[in-house]
Amino acid sequence: MAVYLISGDEILIGLELSSLVDRLVGDADRSMMVDDFDCSESNMTIAPVVDALTTMSLFMENKVVVLRHLQDLDGVFVDTLVAAIDAVIFEVDFIITVTGRIPKAIADACKRVKAETIGAAVVSNQRDRIEWVEARLIEAGFLFSADASRLIATWFGGDQGRLGGLLATLTSAYGEGAKLSRSDIEVFLGEAGSVAPWDLTDAIDGGDVKKALLMLHRMMNAGESHPLQILALLSNRYAQMMKIDGRGVRSAGDAAAILGGKEFTAKKVLEQYQRLGSAGISRAISLLATADLDLRGGKDWEPDLVMEVLVARLARLGGAPVQRSFAKR
Repeated sequence: MAVYLISGDEILIGLELSSLVDRLVGDADRSMMVDDFDCSESNMTIAPVVDALTTMSLFMENKVVVLRHLQDLDGVFVDTLVAAIDAVIFEVDFIITVTGRIPKAIADACKRVKAETIGAAVVSNQRDRIEWVEARLIEAGFLFSADASRLIATWFGGDQGRLGGLLATLTSAYGEGAKLSRSDIEVFLGEAGSVAPWDLTDAIDGGDVKKALLMLHRMMNAGESHPLQILALLSNRYAQMMKIDGRGVRSAGDAAAILGGKEFTAKKVLEQYQRLGSAGISRAISLLATADLDLRGGKDWEPDLVMEVLVARLARLGGAPVQRSFAKR
């Protein structure tokens, strides 16, 4: 007997759930081995769930019980479910999925039976994204070239829920256990996925104009971010640099004390401030103000073009040498 609690983003929960059920069922008949219940259904009652958790299958040695959308469970059923979790028989694997808050009584019951918690949140760090993709490729039974997982992680960005569809397509095209090269995968990737805001700001900070423009387009297209939203994001970043200008900031800790938030984020702001200096920051603020006016009709340009010009100019500023003197004020 094992209990699993999958929590996080709805789309990624589906991917984790499918992978886990496939592993638990193996070569057995899924229709006979899996009992599936959904708390979001209006006619859902707890009695069939309790029965599934506490009685053996008539036809199989083991069975898998899935309870979806725990956050929608009617409060009157909580105590009954808790008692059922405590009484789950050895022949049952119980999987719970939840996107919201878990009632404390149920969380405590899961702890008592030592439930395995599986996070299904969007992975923001590129290294973690690559490792996450690698794990899913291995689970799907593929062998793959060294650059395959990096390609997928970079292309999909924050749209990790698309991986399930890609794996199904690759299995259909090449068969289970196939060895995949970069070219095998590229033809099925589709449109590039959305990216996190820091993918854009990191490219600007590094002075990488080409990458910054790529990240901009992915935010506006796949990420569906409005140009004014992206402008606000960039304006806030340079406003943070202005806050530490001339205040004798020497370390990430000093910057975090002024800006608030995590020291890692404050360190990035400080490093870019040191690179630009007061003159560079003033220039960036001027570029942002001009872009704001242009987006609101000040210039007869398409919004995409306004943002492209802005991001390219900010990235060129970002490529300037580090002004070490500012760290010594």
